[in-house]
Amino acid sequence: MPGLDDAFWNHLDDRIAATLVRAPRRRRSQQASPSLVPMSRPPLADEAPSDRHEVADWTGLVETISAAGAAAQVQDERLRERNAAYDTLASDLSRALADVERYKALVARAEAQVEAKSREIQALAEARIKSIQARADARVQRAEERAQAADRRVIVVEEWLSSIEEASRHLIPMQRQPIAKAS
Repeated sequence: MPGLDDAFWNHLDDRIAATLVRAPRRRRSQQASPSLVPMSRPPLADEAPSDRHEVADWTGLVETISAAGAAAQVQDERLRERNAAYDTLASDLSRALADVERYKALVARAEAQVEAKSREIQALAEARIKSIQARADARVQRAEERAQAADRRVIVVEEWLSSIEEASRHLIPMQRQPIAKAS
């Protein structure tokens, strides 16, 4: 980003040059390699006023360095504020992440409890169904046994009735028909 740095320094030079009337306005070169700047010496008493131009250039350089230092301090302060904001956000995010993990654990625990309760209810329901089915089967079995016993009694009663009818035929004269036959 040499263009950005050059623009910054050119802007800074313009600001400083605007504040200093005696400093010459100079532009930084756009070249990638820095050029050597000739060193100036302090003015001597016997030098002409035109040579004092070099002293003003040194003063501009000092002011440029001071302005750059102030700009660096401002930028450093901004970076500190931004870093503090990032640290706050990072701590908020870590707390939120911890909350999410805690909620995940709670949800997993709740799901496990629901699953266990579901299995328990299903086991109770199956046991109850088996119990009801066993009672129903026992009732059906008793009912079938009673029906079979009733069928056997009917057969026995029919045999008795037929033997009673046979016996009654021999006892009653032929003119009269037995009651059992009429029905």
